[in-house]
Amino acid sequence: MQPSTRRWSLAAAFALLASVPAQAQSSFAVGTPLDWSGVLTGAFLGFLLLPVFYNIAFFVILRERFLVWQMARVLALVALTISLSSLPLGPWLTGTSFARAVLINVLFDCAVAIVGPFLRSILEPGMVSRPVFRLLGWQPWLVALTTPAMLIDRCPPLYLALRNGLLVSILVLVCFALVQAIARGSRAARFQAAGWSCLLGVCGVSLFHDIVLHRPFDLFLYALFGALALEMLLTSIGIGDRFMRLKREHDEARASAGLLEQIAQTDALTGLPNRRAIEARFAARRPRAVAIVDIDHFKAINDAFGHACGDAVIVAVAGALNAGDAFAARVGGEEFALLLYSDQPWLELEWLRREIPGHVARVLPELDRAITASAGITALDTGVGFAEALKAADLNLYLAKASGRNRSLGMRPAGTPVRAVAAAA
Repeated sequence: MQPSTRRWSLAAAFALLASVPAQAQSSFAVGTPLDWSGVLTGAFLGFLLLPVFYNIAFFVILRERFLVWQMARVLALVALTISLSSLPLGPWLTGTSFARAVLINVLFDCAVAIVGPFLRSILEPGMVSRPVFRLLGWQPWLVALTTPAMLIDRCPPLYLALRNGLLVSILVLVCFALVQAIARGSRAARFQAAGWSCLLGVCGVSLFHDIVLHRPFDLFLYALFGALALEMLLTSIGIGDRFMRLKREHDEARASAGLLEQIAQTDALTGLPNRRAIEARFAARRPRAVAIVDIDHFKAINDAFGHACGDAVIVAVAGALNAGDAFAARVGGEEFALLLYSDQPWLELEWLRREIPGHVARVLPELDRAITASAGITALDTGVGFAEALKAADLNLYLAKASGRNRSLGMRPAGTPVRAVAAAA
């Protein structure tokens, strides 16, 4: 479209709008007026409910109690907001009914009562003293004791004074707990102090009006909900920060536990699994056969070359046995156990055993003698456990050594010989 054509089209559009009757142009003005109080109430409710959804998502990952307390507190505030609004709640809860007044006071006290348990659950351990920690837990019961004071038409002055004193005490307790936790280095307390500063200020002004001036704070609700909006935002940030730190701690603890478990199941010298690990592997995945391999004349190696060289030989033999598909573990000084899963476990064992001299010679060329090993193997019958199988393999290892060493012999757990797998090399 050329520029001149575009200008003509715009002019024609404005001319068309000018020809529309005035009644049609003012249709927005004659419609139903927008209820701004309802819009603001709905926006505030949406703002309050938003943290509930991500708190639920957080709780699925980490079952932390402060998430539950915060959700309960938010729901109490949502119900309080609806009760204070002009929204119709049915014939029993009209705007001026006694039942609605009762509901408002009960919900307000619920929101106050939850503050203590929420605070002590979100603070890091040891950030407040034990007496303060206990008092925060008593807060719901103390608030409940004075809730009827707001429901009695002509409340006794002493009972009302008790309620006011209790609310002031709760205010002081929460402030003291936050100051103490901040002094001890609590990050969660810093977020809560920032979030609750305006809210505590509004509550303090309201109590000043009630106790000192003996008249209500006219702007209490407006100030309260403004402070609540700010508090919800900062508390949500604090909860997110606390959640991420807890998740990181859980992940680190899980990783540490896994590392400790791995260390507990690993032989420190060779890096192979130990007796505990091979028993767990046997229970998890049953092999076709179990074997024991023992280094021949190992004492003579220690005597001739020293224990350091003996350890090096053990490490080299471990490397040779770990080269195949068998599950190898060190179960004694110079003894290794194997779980064999192949269709021909006897041949697999013999192949591994014959690899030992060459592998040790490559790793330790300074040795002037060949390092050999003897082995005993046992096939597994149904119902045979690890201890029984290892005992049978050990018996066959003894027979292999008695037969001249540097060989493998096999027998079943029941003790019936099946065959000698290999003669002396």
